[in-house]
Order: sequence, then C-alpha cells, then structure tokens
Amino acid sequence: MKLHHLNASRSQRIVWLLEELGVEYALVRYNRDPQTRLAPDSLRDIHPMGKAPLLESDGHVIAESGAIAQHLLEKFDDGHRLHPAPGTPGHTLYLEWMHAAEGAPFLPGLFLGYLAMSGLGDHGLGDYLRQEKEKASRCIEDHLKDHAYFAGDAFSAADCMMGFQIKLAAEAGNLADGSATLDWFNRVSERPAYHRTLGVGV
Repeated sequence: MKLHHLNASRSQRIVWLLEELGVEYALVRYNRDPQTRLAPDSLRDIHPMGKAPLLESDGHVIAESGAIAQHLLEKFDDGHRLHPAPGTPGHTLYLEWMHAAEGAPFLPGLFLGYLAMSGLGDHGLGDYLRQEKEKASRCIEDHLKDHAYFAGDAFSAADCMMGFQIKLAAEAGNLADGSATLDWFNRVSERPAYHRTLGVGV
C-alpha cells in the first residue's frame, strides 16, 4: 500500500489516520512549487486530477480524502475503534464531521486561500467568506464545548479529518486561550500517532 503525500496539504490527515491504524505503508513525498504553491505535475502521472492524497491499494488508485479514509477504515478497522458502527453512540456525529471536514466548515477558508493566491484578497466575495469562516469556527467551538471529540466521547477518524483546518488555525494563533477548540487540539496533539505524523514531515 502506497500513499502519495503532498507537503502542507490535507493529505496529512491520511498520514495521521494510517498512523492511528498502525498499518504498514510506503510514503511517496511531493513538494509544492515554492512560487505558485501548486502541486507538481508529476502527481498527474498517478491520477489525472494531479491532487494529493492518492492511495494505491488493492490494485486501485484512490483519490479524495474521504474515500481514502473510508477505504482504510473498512479494510483495517474491523473493531470500529476509529469509526463507530451504525446504531452505536457517536455514529451519527461521526458521519456528520467526517463529511464536514470537506464541506461547509472547511470551504470558506479554502476559497479565501484561493483568492489570496490569485491576488484577489480584496475581492468583495472575501467579506462573505470571512463571515462564513467565522460561523464555522463558532460551530466547531460550540460542538467541542459539549463533546470531548468530534464523534462524542471517543477519538475517531473524524478527529483526524477535522484536524488539518484546526491545526492551521492553531499555528496562526487564531484559537483563543481557554477555548474548547484549543483544548481539543492540545489533547489530540499529544497522541503518539500524531507525533509520528509530524515526524513524517507534513
């Protein structure tokens, strides 16, 4: 099994999940262009979209982080340690936040990044996106005030998937001292698998 990983990208979530699962995998590293911040063209040799992460597994090349995570959990997490089974506590929350990691809470920040990269940081759309990003941050904070982890009382793959955007916020100093979100980040960043992920060079 081989993971194609791009530095400073959401593919670090899959590295973290693989480390939590404790399975063996080969890692192929790619670096962003220092000027454009885009992925190298060589990723298109693996998949026509040229994006990371990409997982080679069972004779297939799998794109999209959510699909990769689901494949890994179905293949290696029979005991549902990292994904609550249907009908068990946490399953509904798990589903919501696994998809939220690629949806409404994440997209405003992504689009703001695209505007900045394009020299359009002052575009009128930016004000709307900043409001949506703040709304998403409040939603995450309110959830973590009531739950230790995104799926409830236990750590799950949803925490891996949500971790990227919260890590960026923490590194930018955008998480208030004493906030539930910062408390969550401090706790998960002490996990051995998270330390191994950082050692990979994300």
